[in-house]
Amino acid sequence: MGINYSAVCPKPELTYGIPRHTDPNAITVLLQDTLVTGLQVLKDGKWVAIKPCPNAFVINIGDQLDVVTNGEYKSVWHRVVVNSEKPRMSIATFLCPCNDSMLSAPNELIKDGSIPVYRNFTYAEYYKKFWSGNLDEKHCTEFFKN
Repeated sequence: MGINYSAVCPKPELTYGIPRHTDPNAITVLLQDTLVTGLQVLKDGKWVAIKPCPNAFVINIGDQLDVVTNGEYKSVWHRVVVNSEKPRMSIATFLCPCNDSMLSAPNELIKDGSIPVYRNFTYAEYYKKFWSGNLDEKHCTEFFKN
């Protein structure tokens, strides 16, 4: 679980609350601040604000769902921007595999006998790679493609 707090920033264009990234886990359940928009997703090359809905969660597909669905469900680049007038808080809960879980697409999702999109790997291996460098330019799943 992560609790994120973004303070008021007089020049929000100079920083991010959380920079561009995808989530390394399977699914993220996010409770947004209902008073301040901050979450943005990258859609068709443009950043789109996700307007908070009262009494609702945002569900983010993480990198591991991309892997186990053999690329059918893609994790989404997202970021959090700060606000010049109001602070913002959000609470994220992450559904993650165990570190020693071997991740791969089931045979039923491999079409026409082709090879899987991703090689088999453990979540610990992926998580280590995810935090090892600057991944805001290259998607971490690229390192695990066949």
